[in-house]
Amino acid sequence: MSDWLTTELKMPNQQRLTGILWYGTWFLLVTLLVLVVDLFCVLILWAPNGVWQLQNVLNQEIALLALPQSDIDFLAGIIQSFYDTIFVSSGIDGMMRHAASLSPTDESQPTAIDFTETLRPVIETCMIGLQLFALRIGVLMLALPFLLLIALAAMADGYLGWFLRRTSGGRESGFIYHRAKRSLAASFLLLWLIYLVPPIPMNPIYIIPPFLLASGITTYLHVAFFKKFL
Repeated sequence: MSDWLTTELKMPNQQRLTGILWYGTWFLLVTLLVLVVDLFCVLILWAPNGVWQLQNVLNQEIALLALPQSDIDFLAGIIQSFYDTIFVSSGIDGMMRHAASLSPTDESQPTAIDFTETLRPVIETCMIGLQLFALRIGVLMLALPFLLLIALAAMADGYLGWFLRRTSGGRESGFIYHRAKRSLAASFLLLWLIYLVPPIPMNPIYIIPPFLLASGITTYLHVAFFKKFL
């Protein structure tokens, strides 16, 4: 009986998401949250000019990015890739263009006109929201070299601390190690929630550097307080 109870209590821990699967699941949830928040703001909070307001947010955020032309071209390519994958490949872009070319009095295709006009605010919200989302993803991709540089420096410093702790008889601290490991994952999730979700103009220079600093500290603690003897 006790063995069966122990097995049952351990099952939830065995099913916990870890590693890339954890990051992928949370990123998908954050992406869905971005869509929900955009639709809520456009259709309810900013109505009836919600689509214009969201487009204005996109334009203002682009203006905030003081980047060289090569980086601007890179971001434009990211935005276009996202748009082509979601809307062009699915035919939604072509349907919207075709409906816009039809006259409102055209009686030959009333279903297409009625359908697109009914869903136009939703589709336009998704289109503009995707461009804003892709822009921010591109900015995060541009920040990856800095993240890798800080992570390597923190790992090297942390390894030195781990080696000194191992050779000089420093104390073991699984508490710090596990908290640092969870904090590193939580910092990525917090960055996604703060930077990707709100449909307001945001300057990444005030958001990404604090995250890089936090990731460097947690990476250092993660490595420095790894168990002394492998």
